[in-house]
Amino acid sequence: MLFLISKTVGLLIIPPGIFVLLLLSSIFLFLLNRKRAALITLTITLLSLYVLSTEFGKNQLIRPLEDMYPYPRSVNCEEIVVLGGGIIPNSPDENGKASVEPRVSKRLFTAFKLWKRTGKPILLSGGKVFWEGESESEAMRRFLTEIGVPKEEITEEKRSRNTLENALFSKEILERKGINQICLVTSAYHMPRSVLIFKEVGLKVTPVPSDYRAFRAPYGWYSFLPMPSNLRDSMLAIREYIGIVYFLTLQRWKLKKHR
Repeated sequence: MLFLISKTVGLLIIPPGIFVLLLLSSIFLFLLNRKRAALITLTITLLSLYVLSTEFGKNQLIRPLEDMYPYPRSVNCEEIVVLGGGIIPNSPDENGKASVEPRVSKRLFTAFKLWKRTGKPILLSGGKVFWEGESESEAMRRFLTEIGVPKEEITEEKRSRNTLENALFSKEILERKGINQICLVTSAYHMPRSVLIFKEVGLKVTPVPSDYRAFRAPYGWYSFLPMPSNLRDSMLAIREYIGIVYFLTLQRWKLKKHR
């Protein structure tokens, strides 16, 4: 129950959930005849929505996250750990089975290239959050086997529902193999929080980012136009900042307490 509450609260305090709450607040204030407060709230909502929907605004949030761990030119690890990030249940292109989200397919392709370079085995970490049926790791495994990774090279961790559980449950599997040094593959914007958590549980981590989203060319007039894709990426970045603060203030304390 606590997990579901935290997920629900998280969805409400990041875009677009926060914008819905602000708009409802504006309506409520207007009905109370507090028109000035309603106008201020509405203006803040619209300005925030505009800035976060632009290429320029998105970059201010997501690029610092992506640049924290550059893509490595050489790696030294015993196993490749890939984090899940969502699946699409009952996907027609998978004959009714789950397919991985586009961001996860990028992570998996990065892991595939890394596997070809190093020959190290792959651990897929991802369970079920809100749905029944397949875990994320099962859909991830199917993706990798279809592009050429042998089944015996893949281990699945099927219980995790968030990044902390990714780290804890992956460590259990890795400890049974006598492995402590990993190459961690996830989206570049998600890497700072992931490295922080995986190191906290005692693993040695080589970050291998994928799924870059920051705009790295010179800005043009189009960089200041609102676009849905920019709002989505801003949302992902805000979620990461909140997740880092949440881990540092609550999750890490609980983790240390229960050791």
